[in-house]
Amino acid sequence: MKSSSISVSNAVVLTLREWLAAVLLSAAAIAVVYYGWGSWERYEPGPDHRETCWAELQSDYWAYMRWCKYARDHYDILLMGDSVIWGQEVPNNETISHYLNEYIGREAVANLGNDGLFMAGLSGIVRHYGDYLGDTNVIIQCSPLWMASPRRDLHGEKKSQYHHPRLIPQLDPRINYYHDLNTRLGYLSEHVFRVFPFVRHLMANYYDNTSISGWMMEHPYSDPFAAITFRSSPVMAEKQGRGIDWEAKEMKMADEPFLDPAESIQFGLFLDAVEGLKKKNTRVFIMIGPYNQHYLVPESRERLFAMVEKIKAVFDERGYQYFDTFTVGLPSDTFGDSCHLLREGHDMLAKKMAADPAFRKWLDGIGK
Repeated sequence: MKSSSISVSNAVVLTLREWLAAVLLSAAAIAVVYYGWGSWERYEPGPDHRETCWAELQSDYWAYMRWCKYARDHYDILLMGDSVIWGQEVPNNETISHYLNEYIGREAVANLGNDGLFMAGLSGIVRHYGDYLGDTNVIIQCSPLWMASPRRDLHGEKKSQYHHPRLIPQLDPRINYYHDLNTRLGYLSEHVFRVFPFVRHLMANYYDNTSISGWMMEHPYSDPFAAITFRSSPVMAEKQGRGIDWEAKEMKMADEPFLDPAESIQFGLFLDAVEGLKKKNTRVFIMIGPYNQHYLVPESRERLFAMVEKIKAVFDERGYQYFDTFTVGLPSDTFGDSCHLLREGHDMLAKKMAADPAFRKWLDGIGK
């Protein structure tokens, strides 16, 4: 009996050797594009640069890494934190980093703020995208905002759609995730296979935050290669908030519980971030706050200050250097909401911090 053969129509059948060659050629092409893109895409940050990090660009960690590399090579100090550091209520030349540079007397501080980059996110950045955070000097923000309530601390009874879900631990039983397990496993794979964050950079910057195939469906007569301009996102110079104080916005007084640092997920991961930086041979200085005490009811304000004292006790025990922004005495009208400062607040905070003995001592150690 003759053996029958199966015909294959409209298909390409490769031998094992041909499959191996195809895989190697594809890997080589991907490597060339991945490692070459940083030099092909024009990137020339100017004074008071801050990354465009709103909407789909918020999770463009490939671009964030590129800014980290540039900042490390051109500045003595990297200032890391959330949108308070970024400067939500002000243009880019009225941020904390801008005024620190003014009072230090030179362009020493780079703004590495990112919208919604909570303390757990800082840990994720250091762990997964901190390639260029080593052998430098970092001021890192410890914000009471992320410890104000269980939901802010990622473990409330109700799920909240926090920013930067890719950066938190994906298998922590304490966290109330709003993404399913399959999605979170996908996030884990992104940290291992760096090509995925790079592809997201291309999608967010050139293809309306969709896949190339999806973009082609929406633009059937457009050339997908022509969409690539090799121009990075311009600096987001304008403010993203209204630029007015919290009382003018008619915000209500708040009664936040504020958590014990020993029970806080965010604070524990913040400590991991600091230790992670230290393992990279990075000199670390911590900025506690700012936070708007004026919009809290008296009982909540007492809980806030009690929590801050416990945070400082932990830092003292570990030998961390820090500046407590609550000692500045920022007036009510310098706050735009619960934590974001207006121009006057940034100016006052930076002036006091630049003169703080602990900070001056830390500054003196730069370059030694």
